[in-house]
Amino acid sequence: MWQFGRNGLGMTVIRLDPVFRLPDAMSFGLSRRHISPQRIYRGYYSSVAPAPLPVLAKAALTIAGENGVVCGPTALRLAGVELPSRINDDPEVWIQVPKSQTWPSRPGVRLVRTDRPHSVTRIGGLSSLSLPYCWLQLARDLSVDELIEVADAMTRRQHPATTKDCLSEAIESWPRVPGVAKLRGALDLCVEGTDSIPETDLRLLLVRARLPIPEVNVKVVGPLGKWFYLDLAYKEYMLAIEYDGVYHVGDKAQMFRDAARRRTLEDLGWRIITVTSADLYRDPAGVVRSVYKALLSR
Repeated sequence: MWQFGRNGLGMTVIRLDPVFRLPDAMSFGLSRRHISPQRIYRGYYSSVAPAPLPVLAKAALTIAGENGVVCGPTALRLAGVELPSRINDDPEVWIQVPKSQTWPSRPGVRLVRTDRPHSVTRIGGLSSLSLPYCWLQLARDLSVDELIEVADAMTRRQHPATTKDCLSEAIESWPRVPGVAKLRGALDLCVEGTDSIPETDLRLLLVRARLPIPEVNVKVVGPLGKWFYLDLAYKEYMLAIEYDGVYHVGDKAQMFRDAARRRTLEDLGWRIITVTSADLYRDPAGVVRSVYKALLSR
C-alpha cells in the first residue's frame, strides 16, 4: 500500500498507493494531516486528488471483491472509446457483480447484478466485462442514435476496440437484453472505420434524409502518390462532405495544409462541401439541401 523512499534531501518519504484504507495508513503512524486523503467511497481514500476514473474504478473493484468487474460506460471510457457527452461526463462508476453477492450501496457506484456468464477481459490492469457486452448494457439509457455513435466509436478506423461482427454476436448471445430492438436497429446503421461522433451524426443526417448512403473515410490518391482520407464521399459523383471541427483553431500550419489539401482534391475533380458544428447541429436542413443540390448537379 505504501513505499519507502528518499527525496533529494535524504529524508525518508512514504508514497501511498492511489487507493488505500484510512485506518491502515493511520495505524502505520500517518495522521490525516500527513496524508490529506480524499474520500472516494466510505472507508476508501485516494492519494490522488481529484481521483481520476481508473482510481475510482480500482476502489470500487476493491470493495466488490474478486467477482466484480467494471462494465457499461466505465469500461468503455477506460478503453478509450469516445462516448456521447451525456454519458462521458457522468462520474458514476459501473460495477457488475453476481446476483447472490451482497454489496453495500455507495453513492457514485451503479451496481449491475447478473448471473449470466459473460467473457471478461482486462483494461489498464482492471477486470472488465468484454466490451461488446458493455455496449449492450447502454441500451436501457441511450437512444438509437447514441447507440450508433458508440458502436461507430468502438469500431474506429484507428485503434478499434471491437468489430461490428463481435457486437452482433453479443446481441445473439443475449437476445433478451433490455432494449434489444434498439440495439439491432443501431447495429444496422453502424459503419466501421469512422473517426468521430460528428462524422457519425453527419452520416445519419444524410441517411435519414433519404439521400444515398455515403462511404466513410474514402482514400484518394493524389499526385506523386500522396493520399487523403475524405470523411464522407460519393465516389461516383466525386462529391465529398467534410466535417470541420475546431481542433486546429489558431494553428496556421494546419490551416495552410488544409487549404493545400482542398486545392489538390478540387484539381482532381472533387467537389468539397465543408460542414461545421454550427451547420450540423443548428441548421441540419441547410446541410441536406447543399448535399442534395450538389448530387443533382453532378
